[in-house]
Amino acid sequence: MPTYDFICEKCEETFEVKVSIKDYDRYKKQNCPKCKTPDNVRRNFTPPAIKFGAGFFKDGYQSAKNVQQSNDGD
Repeated sequence: MPTYDFICEKCEETFEVKVSIKDYDRYKKQNCPKCKTPDNVRRNFTPPAIKFGAGFFKDGYQSAKNVQQSNDGD
Protein backbone atom coordinates (compact mmCIF):
# COMPACT_ATOMS: atom_id res chain seq x y z
CA MET A 1 0.00 0.00 0.00
CA PRO A 2 1.51 3.36 -0.98
CA THR A 3 2.50 5.94 1.58
CA TYR A 4 1.87 9.59 0.79
CA ASP A 5 3.88 12.32 2.54
CA PHE A 6 2.26 15.58 3.56
CA ILE A 7 3.53 18.78 5.15
CA CYS A 8 1.60 21.45 7.02
CA GLU A 9 2.85 24.89 6.07
CA LYS A 10 1.32 26.45 9.17
CA CYS A 11 3.05 24.38 11.87
CA GLU A 12 5.66 22.63 9.62
CA GLU A 13 4.51 19.18 10.75
CA THR A 14 5.30 16.34 8.32
CA PHE A 15 3.16 13.21 8.32
CA GLU A 16 2.35 10.21 6.15
CA VAL A 17 -0.92 8.66 5.09
CA LYS A 18 -1.18 5.03 3.94
CA VAL A 19 -3.97 4.65 1.39
CA SER A 20 -4.55 2.18 -1.42
CA ILE A 21 -4.16 3.63 -4.90
CA LYS A 22 -7.82 3.13 -5.79
CA ASP A 23 -9.01 4.86 -2.59
CA TYR A 24 -6.63 7.83 -2.79
CA ASP A 25 -8.31 11.05 -3.86
CA ARG A 26 -5.69 13.67 -4.59
CA TYR A 27 -8.24 16.45 -4.29
CA LYS A 28 -9.34 15.44 -0.78
CA LYS A 29 -7.87 17.69 1.91
CA GLN A 30 -5.82 15.96 4.61
CA ASN A 31 -6.02 17.18 8.21
CA CYS A 32 -2.79 18.01 9.98
CA PRO A 33 -2.47 15.76 13.05
CA LYS A 34 -0.83 18.56 15.07
CA CYS A 35 -2.98 21.66 14.39
CA LYS A 36 -6.05 19.75 13.10
CA THR A 37 -6.60 21.95 10.05
CA PRO A 38 -6.60 20.98 6.37
CA ASP A 39 -6.07 24.55 5.13
CA ASN A 40 -2.29 24.67 4.74
CA VAL A 41 -1.55 20.98 4.12
CA ARG A 42 0.12 20.04 0.86
CA ARG A 43 1.56 16.83 -0.49
CA ASN A 44 5.31 16.58 -0.12
CA PHE A 45 6.89 14.95 -3.17
CA THR A 46 10.13 13.19 -2.35
CA PRO A 47 12.34 11.61 -5.00
CA PRO A 48 13.02 7.89 -4.72
CA ALA A 49 16.27 6.96 -3.03
CA ILE A 50 18.66 5.22 -5.41
CA LYS A 51 22.00 4.25 -3.99
CA PHE A 52 24.92 3.34 -6.19
CA GLY A 53 27.69 1.97 -4.04
CA ALA A 54 31.13 0.63 -4.63
CA GLY A 55 31.31 -2.94 -5.84
CA PHE A 56 29.24 -2.77 -8.99
CA PHE A 57 30.89 -2.88 -12.38
CA LYS A 58 29.28 -1.60 -15.57
CA ASP A 59 27.81 -5.05 -16.31
CA GLY A 60 26.44 -5.57 -12.81
CA TYR A 61 29.22 -7.86 -11.62
CA GLN A 62 30.58 -7.60 -8.11
CA SER A 63 33.99 -6.44 -9.26
CA ALA A 64 36.06 -5.89 -12.35
CA LYS A 65 38.55 -8.55 -11.19
CA ASN A 66 36.26 -11.34 -12.43
CA VAL A 67 36.06 -9.94 -15.97
CA GLN A 68 38.59 -11.43 -18.36
CA GLN A 69 39.70 -9.76 -21.56
CA SER A 70 38.88 -11.47 -24.81
CA ASN A 71 41.61 -12.30 -27.35
CA ASP A 72 39.14 -12.28 -30.26
CA GLY A 73 40.52 -9.03 -31.62
CA ASP A 74 37.60 -6.99 -30.30
